[in-house]
Amino acid sequence: MKTEHKITLEVTDEIFREITNFKKRANIKDNKSAAFELIKYALSLPPYFAAYDRQKAEKEADADIAAGRVKSFSSVDDLLADLKA
Repeated sequence: MKTEHKITLEVTDEIFREITNFKKRANIKDNKSAAFELIKYALSLPPYFAAYDRQKAEKEADADIAAGRVKSFSSVDDLLADLKA
């Protein structure tokens, strides 16, 4: 016998827009199903990705770029050589 539980979520307008956009991209019939798929996906992520904060990572990258802590390479071979060094 399948047991179902009903929950109600309150989300910000920004999150609701993201759910709606996902629904359109994934050709899902309604926002409820889209939210369910997103939650199911999030729960399946490895712990590292579940704790990943994209906005924080982007701020850190911007700070590194502004401070000149970046490298440029003229070719993939140069990049690979640097990685191996």
